[in-house]
Amino acid sequence: MTSVHDVAAALLREIGEMTTMKLQKLAYYCQSWHLARHRSPMFDEEIQAWRQGPVVPLLWREHRSQRKVHEWPLGDPENLGPTERETLDWVARNYGHFSAERLSRMTHRELPWRLARGVLPDEAGSENPIQQSVMAAYFARQQAEPDTAVSQVAASAALEGIELDDEWQAELREVADGNVSADDLVAAEIARAKRRA
Repeated sequence: MTSVHDVAAALLREIGEMTTMKLQKLAYYCQSWHLARHRSPMFDEEIQAWRQGPVVPLLWREHRSQRKVHEWPLGDPENLGPTERETLDWVARNYGHFSAERLSRMTHRELPWRLARGVLPDEAGSENPIQQSVMAAYFARQQAEPDTAVSQVAASAALEGIELDDEWQAELREVADGNVSADDLVAAEIARAKRRA
């Protein structure tokens, strides 16, 4: 099985230098999404619900004296199998552009970290483990097939009195499929609205 050291090395090779906080959060998202998509962990090492968000203590022990890292010699990206590589690439594409602080705030809003912390105040330290079963269930609910996602959006819009025609649904399907970014779709719609005006 891939170790968290291999995941850290692969993330740094894929994205480049980053803060240790960002590395921790990206490792957490790799584990979470791999559990949700493949029903198996990407690595065995425990993730804990620390004050700043999810942390893999094994990684922390290696980087605790550093603020940023640019390589991880304890791991080998080549140890990732095809499913691990696919998950890591997806996480790098979808989360890699966020700052460490933004990633930390995101994890604080999500159920796995909050449930592991229980009633602890935000400033309290904690070594409570984040359960893999909770991560798998929570993140599995965050994904939907493109057709299902578009149907849900169209139904929600209809409840608001907005009719999404077939053309709009086709464009939303392109976003759901990952062929077009949401930002590009919004920019294209703004450009169309300016031309009509």
